[in-house]
Amino acid sequence: MSGSKTITFSGKGLAGDLADPRNWAGGVVPGIADTALIKINVGAPIGGTFAVNNMMLLGTEKITFTGTLDTAGVGACQGLMVCDGAEAVFAPGAVLNDGNAFIVGNDAVGTLLAQGSGTTHSVINSVSANIGKQDAGVGVVTIDDGVWINSGRALIGDAGVGTVNVIDKGSVTIGGEIVMAASLGSSGTLNIASGGAVTGTGALQEGGTGKGDAVINVGSASSLTVGTTLTVGSGSAIDLAGGTVTAGVTAGGIRLLAGGTMSGFGTLADADGVPIGDSGVIRATGGTLTVAGNVDGSGAVQIAANSSAVLTGASLRMASIAFIGPDATLSLAHGSTVTAAISGFAIGDMIAIGSVDAVSFAAATGILTLSENNAQVETLHLAGSFSGEMFAVHQSAGHAIITLQHS
Repeated sequence: MSGSKTITFSGKGLAGDLADPRNWAGGVVPGIADTALIKINVGAPIGGTFAVNNMMLLGTEKITFTGTLDTAGVGACQGLMVCDGAEAVFAPGAVLNDGNAFIVGNDAVGTLLAQGSGTTHSVINSVSANIGKQDAGVGVVTIDDGVWINSGRALIGDAGVGTVNVIDKGSVTIGGEIVMAASLGSSGTLNIASGGAVTGTGALQEGGTGKGDAVINVGSASSLTVGTTLTVGSGSAIDLAGGTVTAGVTAGGIRLLAGGTMSGFGTLADADGVPIGDSGVIRATGGTLTVAGNVDGSGAVQIAANSSAVLTGASLRMASIAFIGPDATLSLAHGSTVTAAISGFAIGDMIAIGSVDAVSFAAATGILTLSENNAQVETLHLAGSFSGEMFAVHQSAGHAIITLQHS
């Protein structure tokens, strides 16, 4: 931008007043063509509207915005940059309009907090975002009952470490793809809790070959919705604690690569009807995990102690289903096709399925046949030895419950 200057905040004027010329080196207030460089605390909350080309917060200061900050984002800084130990707080009602790239943790630590008060929310508007940009970058963005709308691509852990927390009914909408742990050695974390919601229109990529490791945590009453493909790469994970993860709203779906894991309790759903691609591990632990949709791939479904895996799909063609702890339950849809071998089934475990009134087991083949009114419903392949034990079926809450008992 022609005639642009970098003007440094001096703090010699009225506290918190960025429009006071005495607060700026040379007595010149930065304008829309300039970069505002702030390395010290401004002394008070910043209200009103302040418009510059770029704003760089490059010190250990904590600055609270109560009004509107507009950044055009032309040039190297590209909008708002929070780095070098700085913390930017957007109080309820405050607004950031970033015209280009929103950067937190460029090559050092940077923190941004967007707050709400139940009825009044701060709003972060950005075009693109990079949290934890360079190798030494450590960026943390917390949307605490605030609203973040990013129209383009978002990086959470580019070459550095990036963390995004969406809590207390905070809302995040990403218009482009979301990339977590984009480079080898980087890491990305997305925490969604206490009613938080993250919606991405495009794809979400967690780690993968030649990239770093990432983790997504989705808590109770919280949700992650991905418009196209959600890919969990090797070394990366999705951990559910009562939340919901949905992908494939318009296309794509859930893709779990070898070395990737999805575990916990809550709901995994593939919205477009394409089978969930499971080449890693889907593990029910801590409660009931519902996997809504067909499953296909070379991976496994595991069921931990005192937990349940509810597989709603008509076609379950993963490599294996394993009971890995006592008192576990596998729930299947009536008439589903299950090609996966089922291992670890023991006394205390249960298989639940609708409309089955008889079972028979062929020890030589490991095939458990499920029948209704003398007609075969489906077959399950059980791995292991069941010598001296027998399979029993009884009805409970509209389901047939298959258990193993001593003969």
